[in-house]
Amino acid sequence: MPFKESDIAQFSTVFGRSLLPEVENFVRPKMLVVTMEDLWPLFRDHLPADAMPYMVRSTDRATLEADLATLTSVASIVGLGGGQASDAAKYFAWRLNLPLFQFPTSLSVDAVFGHRAAVRDEGVVRYVGWAVPETVYIDLDIIESAPRVLNIGGVGDVFCFITGVMDWRHAEARGKCEPRWPYDESLAAISLAKAEAVLAELDEIKTLSPRGIRIMVDALKWGGASYHGAGWNPRHIEGVEHYIFYALEAGTMKAFLHGQAVCLGLILGAMMHGQRLDELLGAVTHLGIDIRPAAMDVAWSDVFDAMRGLKAFVEREGLAYGIANDFDVTEGFLVTARDRIESAYSA
Repeated sequence: MPFKESDIAQFSTVFGRSLLPEVENFVRPKMLVVTMEDLWPLFRDHLPADAMPYMVRSTDRATLEADLATLTSVASIVGLGGGQASDAAKYFAWRLNLPLFQFPTSLSVDAVFGHRAAVRDEGVVRYVGWAVPETVYIDLDIIESAPRVLNIGGVGDVFCFITGVMDWRHAEARGKCEPRWPYDESLAAISLAKAEAVLAELDEIKTLSPRGIRIMVDALKWGGASYHGAGWNPRHIEGVEHYIFYALEAGTMKAFLHGQAVCLGLILGAMMHGQRLDELLGAVTHLGIDIRPAAMDVAWSDVFDAMRGLKAFVEREGLAYGIANDFDVTEGFLVTARDRIESAYSA
């Protein structure tokens, strides 16, 4: 039976202004505010005096588990931040069985709309747990005040629907789809439509107009909720672009801005598939997302190493079958990729 968007249960989401100061009126006292050290000074005056901050140092699962022992007096959880804060808040809400309220401070990732928490286990991302927020609050005052690179970079978690579907179709054509995730055109079509909606409104996204914010949130909500709604199926929402990011992260042991690194993977993945390269690279550069390694404090040699080892990484980690399993990453491909990306920023 074909999927319909209405089949996928999405989190309650509220748009508005000055939403954060309202938490003292509806969130249970003794709230734990899961946030980042640089964000707390910006928002603590909007929160009750007895709100207890937890500064996310790491999303390493062992670290989060160790910190659980210090949270015995907590009665509710407020996630306030980007992907790391959202994921840590979900993890604590799941482990402590407490009500969760999410306040993303940017549109950098779809983490706030997903049920599972992305944690690192021996340096590799694992999605674990179960947390449904009472509501996700899109406080426009907060979103509009975030660094532009974070908000705009969120398109990485939308454009990845395109290369994700490419990977899924690649696996289907070779009879390599997992039995639990057979190719489903109706599911793929919804994901592609969400990505196309963002591609069609790049100027609205670039200026972060209220319309642009709503378009981004609509796509990010789909990415987060449909992972569960499709039976824990990630095929229609991510693929080789995320695997390149994971391999680069594992190889360099560096933390990256999620959207920036995923957009680099997006362009390399499009080159591997031989599809939509000019369009996607044009969109990324038009939005001002710098995917050159130097902008991420790594070198092309780091990217080359990740790409050379991509097939082995994907197979070792048991990631879904796709172009990475079959593509021959030659030195010629790597040089061409470097030159193509560098030249896109020199015009």
